[in-house]
Amino acid sequence: MIKDKKIKRSSHPVMFFIYISLLVIILSGILSALNIQVTYNKLTTIIGEVESTTTTVNSLISLDGFKFLLTSLYDNLISFAPFGSLLMAAIAFGIALKSGFLKTLCNKMTNKIPKFIVVFLYSLLCIIVSVDGNLGYVLLLPFGAILFMSMNRNPIGGLALGFSSLSMGHGAGLFINSLDYNLSSYTEASAKLLDTDYVVSQSSNIIFIIVASIIIAAISTFITERFIVRKLGRNQFEEEEEIIVEEQSEKKGLIGVLIATVILLIPFILMIIPSSKDGFIGLLLDKSQTLYSKMLFSSDSLLMDNLVGIVSILLILQGFIYGVITGTIKKIRDLVNFSTDYLKTVGGIFVLIFFAAQLSAIIKESNLGVVITASLSNLIEASEFAFIPLVILLFFVTMLCNIIAPQSVAKWSILAPNIMSTIMKANITPEFAQIIFRVGDSVTNIITPVFSYFVIFIGFVEVYTKNKNDFSIRNCYKTILPYFFAVGLIWLILIICWYVIGLPVGPGIYPAV
Repeated sequence: MIKDKKIKRSSHPVMFFIYISLLVIILSGILSALNIQVTYNKLTTIIGEVESTTTTVNSLISLDGFKFLLTSLYDNLISFAPFGSLLMAAIAFGIALKSGFLKTLCNKMTNKIPKFIVVFLYSLLCIIVSVDGNLGYVLLLPFGAILFMSMNRNPIGGLALGFSSLSMGHGAGLFINSLDYNLSSYTEASAKLLDTDYVVSQSSNIIFIIVASIIIAAISTFITERFIVRKLGRNQFEEEEEIIVEEQSEKKGLIGVLIATVILLIPFILMIIPSSKDGFIGLLLDKSQTLYSKMLFSSDSLLMDNLVGIVSILLILQGFIYGVITGTIKKIRDLVNFSTDYLKTVGGIFVLIFFAAQLSAIIKESNLGVVITASLSNLIEASEFAFIPLVILLFFVTMLCNIIAPQSVAKWSILAPNIMSTIMKANITPEFAQIIFRVGDSVTNIITPVFSYFVIFIGFVEVYTKNKNDFSIRNCYKTILPYFFAVGLIWLILIICWYVIGLPVGPGIYPAV
């Protein structure tokens, strides 16, 4: 990690979450006493119906507030998105790691492929998978650490790259995904408030996000190779004693895993094939939908609800098969021991998660996120900006909203109906407004402590920090800020250039009318 030489001992990041929680509690009391409230248009459905809604700041310095703080601790933890996913993934990751499968896989990759290409492909993979936060942050993030160690690099560099790509690449991707499905629904509903015949396709951003994905991965690779790797230096993390496996056995193990994976993919593919009948075929799809993309990504899709579980099962089987073939797993007890040992290693993350979960719940209960988002949306609605100034205004407003309210779809459901009139009157297409939103929404994910998966990143940083006295929020931020400034700037330049040149953002869709 990038060391802060001036501070030999820093307070634990747990205190960081406690301080922010106390700040939010105090702020909620002050704003509530000042009777701060906001009135805005809210979509009651995603078919274009709106109602005027007034939201006030709830004081947590009150009897009800104290009651909430005292009685919701357990519920806050259980409902915190990364908690269950991380626990499940840690069990699977521990087996795949301790059996030697992941290390062997990474070693084979890094021995045959140039390092900068490995970094680029890993970044691009994170951008693609970012649509499902749980999967990316609980499995791909620690994989980045293992990948960097296989290149004799500091594993924290892999964590920083993975976290940046997952967070700041959230608005991109190479395929139509659930974000396209959810955002386009609210974009269309908001556009229909002015034009009842307006239709927004789920593929309306596909050209932009494909190009953006490659550019962001390239920039992230450059930052990693030029700055992060040089600053962090070589791998100094002391690994536990490994079981030595002969190269021939490693090859047999990987071949066995490959064959097993192909076989296991057959039933998975059958479960995502559309079928009008109830049964095994199409089991993971939402059969109430007509479009295949909606079948995959709707809120009732079993695939999206259980993706972490599906991948975790696959990872367990891969680790088990590799371990049996190479001899690193001799009995079932070894599986339990591998998972237990890994859970001990990452146990500190769950302590951090407890306090991060409370912060998230406190902000939600205070209504600060809704009030700030709605207030800023009203600012855009009242503005007389057009063209590039309006593009920039929406970009920065979204960035600011995301610091306190990182939930993309919930935020767009407030912003879209309130700004769409201003956007369309300025001859900016709703689809391009959606792009500006998803770009601005991605930029500040990496720096906001309110972002649910931020705690996962700093938790893994602690795992791979050799000197625990060097572990601090300050050092975590120093590691990721180069990505924030570089990628954030590129995001802004990209949307401005796209608007000025008038390039298509999707099939037949342009930035301006």
